[in-house]
Amino acid sequence: MKRIFFSVFSLWLLIPATVSAANYTNFLFAVKSDLKPFARDLGGLLGSGSNQTARALGFSGFDISVKSAMQFAPEKGNTILEKDHSFGLTLVQADIGMPYRLDGFIRAGSSSRLTVAGGGIRYGLRKVSDAPKYMQTMLVVMGDLAVHKFFYASHFNSSLMFSFNAAHVSPYFGVGLDYTRLTPQNTNDTSFIGKKVTVFEPRYTFGLRVKLDLIYMAGGVTFTHGVTLANAGAGVRF
Repeated sequence: MKRIFFSVFSLWLLIPATVSAANYTNFLFAVKSDLKPFARDLGGLLGSGSNQTARALGFSGFDISVKSAMQFAPEKGNTILEKDHSFGLTLVQADIGMPYRLDGFIRAGSSSRLTVAGGGIRYGLRKVSDAPKYMQTMLVVMGDLAVHKFFYASHFNSSLMFSFNAAHVSPYFGVGLDYTRLTPQNTNDTSFIGKKVTVFEPRYTFGLRVKLDLIYMAGGVTFTHGVTLANAGAGVRF
């Protein structure tokens, strides 16, 4: 039974990990009404799946992982990205545990000429424990910079995460806020080049994290600005 569960769960993780990247070159033909929906989609993609546990690493702990997020379709008002077409992003993330239940992390990735780099800090609000049925609680603050030939964006988010200790499968859920500021750099309509567009959206996430010795996998769903995203992660935690 355990083998079947791991097989099914692994297939779910492949969904966001193998999704095609967005065609950002259509940003060249953007009109002003596209910008806020596009910024919301980009901010949701960057915020989705960035944290999949509320357990702090502990001093000198280390975690390296690959995290993917996929949005099933662009927001209705976003005509820059292909209608009814999924798009995603994969990032490599490294975390290190520090004293006082603090973790620091950095992450980066590149796809379809969009380069993303960022990082943040997590703080465990409760004592770290692996006791069964123990609820972990964590506050997360992070930021990213996304750069493309036609635009760049700064993204900041804060999240309150919860995860529940179980033998091998730990459910997690969280609420957060995504702040995204988009700046067009190259479009056919020159009237809004260099003008900043800002959006601020709530985000809700839940999922499962499966751990086997030092290796773990995680998969979940995110809801934000009226759209749904799938997210996945896999890594090694010491």
